[in-house]
Amino acid sequence: MEIIVRSLVLSFMTGISCKLFFETLLSERRKWAKWISHTEILAFTAGFMLIAVTPIPPYILQPVRVILVLFLITQFYYRTGIVKNLLSAVLFCSIYWLISVMLLSTAYLLPLSGTGGLYDMMEIIVEVILLCLMMAFRIGFQKRARRLAGLQWEKFGFFSILVMVVVLAVSVVTWDGTTAENYARFIVVAGMVILCVSIFYFVIWRLEKEEELQWMQLSRERAQNQMDMYHNMQRSYEQQRRLLHDYSNQLQSIQGMLMRGETAQTLEYLSGLTGNLKKSVDYVNTNNMVVNVVLNRKYQDAREKGIVMTIQVNDLSELTISEEGIVTLLVNLLDNAVEACERLVDHKIIQFKMVLEAEELILSVRNPVKEPVKIKDNRIVTSKHDRERHGIGLLNVETVVRQNNGTSILKCEGGWFYFAAVIPMAGSGD
Repeated sequence: MEIIVRSLVLSFMTGISCKLFFETLLSERRKWAKWISHTEILAFTAGFMLIAVTPIPPYILQPVRVILVLFLITQFYYRTGIVKNLLSAVLFCSIYWLISVMLLSTAYLLPLSGTGGLYDMMEIIVEVILLCLMMAFRIGFQKRARRLAGLQWEKFGFFSILVMVVVLAVSVVTWDGTTAENYARFIVVAGMVILCVSIFYFVIWRLEKEEELQWMQLSRERAQNQMDMYHNMQRSYEQQRRLLHDYSNQLQSIQGMLMRGETAQTLEYLSGLTGNLKKSVDYVNTNNMVVNVVLNRKYQDAREKGIVMTIQVNDLSELTISEEGIVTLLVNLLDNAVEACERLVDHKIIQFKMVLEAEELILSVRNPVKEPVKIKDNRIVTSKHDRERHGIGLLNVETVVRQNNGTSILKCEGGWFYFAAVIPMAGSGD
């Protein structure tokens, strides 16, 4: 009975360590009922209890069954690829074995090594160290857990396998030796621990840098696409203005057709002309060509989608933000607002404000949302599926605001999403 209780306590401690480790590196499945996520520790505990009560296989095969149990449980509870899941299980097993080998090499240097007293407590000490280490790992990487879960670190999977192979190779060596051999073994194991920790942090740093570079590349590509779209809108805008300029010529043509009695042709001509004129109406005029082009286009798009868009602007002829910066701000903010309104059944409205007061640009966008938006550190918390769609766009917006020494804020309250920014104009001082 005592052995069963001891095994249950140790398995439960290992289960907690597993949860802390895997929930930091992997993404939990969202489709399960909430109560199922609370059974995760119990599943790990049951898995290790099964290991404890089954016959012990040859030493080389012992980590195999541990890895298999971890793999099956994490595959059920976490949303990840098979390779990444397997490598994370190998990594946890490597950490567990590394702690055991390190503690064993330390024990051979202590006077208690001959009494056997320390070995009776070896499993408990290993579990305590593992639990403390996993708690420190969870706390240290908690803010980066979502980011770590999205990293493609399986490309460095050789690290997990290498650690496991080296640990097993060291542990199968005969431990009974001279004092000098024990010290040498301790130094080797300690060095291996330091090396593994250093490599782990290097891998995480390298992967995060790669992700940042990918985001920067996507950001540049998106900004370039937006500028190309703006130039297309600008050409269309100028073409429409030329149509309005030729309005007097159009009237003369209509007059001539009526004088010739061509009533049917005149009506057909007027129908096409009226449609073109509706599309070419300037709803907004801010004395800034870039702002006019983008706002008029987005206003027309919103109307076609049944979205009411209220706009408050004034004279923006003194705007000092670059053409690319204006396009980035307006296109990303209004596209996100339009997309949010498209998800609604009714009450589709966008409230937009862009005014220049006291040499400061006040920019705000407000729209209702179907579901509450999670905001942390003034950034929207998006799922991996939504990161490319929303994350990059808002990151570009924040970059433009900061480049122009401005400040911005995001809020979601009472079913409304709100963005606001204040940007000083160049030469206006702080």
